[in-house]
Amino acid sequence: MYFSQNAVILILLLFVTTIILFKGIEYKTENVQDEIKLKKYFLVMDNIESSLKRDIDKIVLDAFINTSYKIMDERKFFNNSDEAVNYIESLIKNETNKSLTQLSKDYNIKINYINVTILPTDNPLYVNVKLTANFEYPIENLNNVIISKDFTVSINKNIKLSRVPDPYLYLNNFYYTWEYYRVITINNFPNNNKNHTFCIILNSSNFNYSHMYNSSSPREIRIIGANNVLLPYWVQVWRYGNNEVSLIWVKANKNQLFNGNEIYLLYNSTTTIDKQNPYETFILFDDFNDLDLNKWYVVGNYKINNSILTVEGLGSSVYSKNNFSTGYELVFRGNFTPIHAQSVGFFKPLSDYIGVGWDCYKWDASNRWLYMRNDTSYWGDNWVNNGYLYLNEFYIYDVVRYNNIIQFLIKNNDNNILHEFRTTTNVTDSYPISINTLSNYTAKVSIDWIFVKDVNNITTEVENEYTNPTYKELKPKTFNGTIYYGDPNLYVEVNNGSYSIIGLYTNKSDSWGDVGFKPIIENN
Repeated sequence: MYFSQNAVILILLLFVTTIILFKGIEYKTENVQDEIKLKKYFLVMDNIESSLKRDIDKIVLDAFINTSYKIMDERKFFNNSDEAVNYIESLIKNETNKSLTQLSKDYNIKINYINVTILPTDNPLYVNVKLTANFEYPIENLNNVIISKDFTVSINKNIKLSRVPDPYLYLNNFYYTWEYYRVITINNFPNNNKNHTFCIILNSSNFNYSHMYNSSSPREIRIIGANNVLLPYWVQVWRYGNNEVSLIWVKANKNQLFNGNEIYLLYNSTTTIDKQNPYETFILFDDFNDLDLNKWYVVGNYKINNSILTVEGLGSSVYSKNNFSTGYELVFRGNFTPIHAQSVGFFKPLSDYIGVGWDCYKWDASNRWLYMRNDTSYWGDNWVNNGYLYLNEFYIYDVVRYNNIIQFLIKNNDNNILHEFRTTTNVTDSYPISINTLSNYTAKVSIDWIFVKDVNNITTEVENEYTNPTYKELKPKTFNGTIYYGDPNLYVEVNNGSYSIIGLYTNKSDSWGDVGFKPIIENN
């Protein structure tokens, strides 16, 4: 009986101990499971945060790139910077949500909200991005009760905007402008609808070269007529000699003149483009960079060196395909040599007497050398006194064919007349412009440039200076491919928020921050 009682007590004790042991094991198991679930929770948080930090740069960059292409495709800028910022922030938010969608499915989490704010920095190639995302994560306890835990991931980062297309530079045109202009009064302009070529003479007395952007070159000057039409012009000489003489030839008709008798000379511009057009300014022009066989016939020998045409040898000629009669003027910069014989003028090819023009030959023992051919029968006093002094040097030679009068002129480079001869003529026939060498294998004559124009009595006067003409010229966009904001070859950094990327998204109508990149093409 006693043993039985003790046995019962032992069994009861064993039972109680077993229950306590299993309860302890169950408790520890619950703790382990809770710890595992907690670790999983933190792991999910870490994965989401890592994913966001890994993708945020690309998400932001894509948002700006897509915004640029939207503007370029639609050809429409945002009205203000707030509108542009809101649009970009929405893109970042949407793309962030898309990138987290798969993670939310994998972990069965819910995205409560995503907030995005972009701000300017002191570097126009960087934007500050603040992103906050809140998530809800379900945890199931042992009683199968779902307990939701929420957590928030925050990012505050400066992100570089590398290779973002610039719609401002892509969509806009940029123009060269001019600061000054002079009124050029034109006298004796014929009252007809024909084009006429005439000369403007500048010097240190009537023109202030210091008001030019680059006074060492005529590249920036423009000659314009009514309705801001660009007139054809050519600069024969620029700032020559002590008086800084410049000769500018211009072609116009009566309808192109301001007020019936004026044109404008424009200057002071950063343009790098020279708009001289001598081929339109004159009826015939050549500066002999090469020999244009569409203009000239060739017999015998010639050569071109440094844009100088030299005709040489016995029986050589370069002559124009077009013939010219009275009413035309021939001007050329030439170098005759003391070798019998050469002729330049309105001549039959390979002739120095059939026609009119300049002739260089040894007639007698005198040193006359330089003659003015008028016709085949009349000679008279048609030589240049001390003509040998003009040989082996370049001078400006001029032959003017009026109806019954012919005029010969020799000038130096600053337009001073060194010789002038005017007489009646019986020659009215048409001849080509001929450059001939005759009679001697070593005869040669060199021509720097040559032109033919209409005969007229037009003179010009350089009048007062004015500012801000309305004329402008489109700047060429010489860059190829996509234009990326901040490219150091195309932009310069400025303290102006309208040139920030957001400012440019508004077509500079609004600012964003205090710094930006200004296109160099807009500066020049």
